[in-house]
Amino acid sequence: MAKHVRYASKKGGNDVEDLSERLANDLRQHIRTLGHYPMLSDHWCEMAEVLGRVANISDVESKLSAGKEDATLWETEELALRYLLEDGKLNLCLRNLIEYKTFQRQSRSNNVELTSEKQEKCDKFEKGLGTVLKNAWNHVEAVQTTDIQALVNHIADVIDYATESSRYIEECVVEGDLHMRQEVMVFSYIVGIMRQLDYLHEDRVMPLLRERRVFIRGAQFLNNYHQHLQSSPKLKIIEALSLIADSEDLATYKDVYISDSQDAAVLVNLYESCLEDLKQQDPSNKRMMRPLLDLVSQMRRRYRLK
Repeated sequence: MAKHVRYASKKGGNDVEDLSERLANDLRQHIRTLGHYPMLSDHWCEMAEVLGRVANISDVESKLSAGKEDATLWETEELALRYLLEDGKLNLCLRNLIEYKTFQRQSRSNNVELTSEKQEKCDKFEKGLGTVLKNAWNHVEAVQTTDIQALVNHIADVIDYATESSRYIEECVVEGDLHMRQEVMVFSYIVGIMRQLDYLHEDRVMPLLRERRVFIRGAQFLNNYHQHLQSSPKLKIIEALSLIADSEDLATYKDVYISDSQDAAVLVNLYESCLEDLKQQDPSNKRMMRPLLDLVSQMRRRYRLK
């Protein structure tokens, strides 16, 4: 009887291992199908479906690895991201995302309406790929191999469009998925970059953020739309702004980042409309946003703003 139990246990273990191996192989095959296809072609739409599945897997794996902060990507459970990097797909995915958001902006500008089926594919593509890349850029190995100039320009383009296109943001609010859209997700990308700044050449990142005015435009975005966001994405945006506020580059080029009283007023308004409430809700929020709060105080004194 005992022998039978041991045999069954061993067989059950082998079954689990076989299943795990099959799932890993399927995941790798999914990653290998990712490519550069004509927008909304059959291959592109199939890729959108794949990205939705890969994003779900990546989110689960990311949660399993949440406690391994000092581990390399290859020491975590995140197979999806490992395969993405090993197969050289990371910058391909970034270029695909940039191409899609450019297509989206142009389509809206030209009043092009998609069929509901095509729009569903676009939604899966943006949300799925956006999530995968967000998880990837939490790892230094991914950030180091990323085309940083393309990424920062994408972030800036998305924020610029969002601050100027309230109608699109309002549509996302009605759909209830603004936090999954690039207009909010790019702030997680900023956090990923800034947290890994010690492992990068800072001059690869900060001059681009400074030139594209990502900091003050990001503050304006939060000023405009904070009432439409739940606490978690709001705090992520504030974390991104605080990390930039705490950088040596901003300390050196403060007059470039906040160039006049209008920029300073954006920060003061942000404090009064959003930061003050969040600071009072939780003391840990205050610690996280301290560099941003200090900068607001400095600008208030410099420009004598009430």
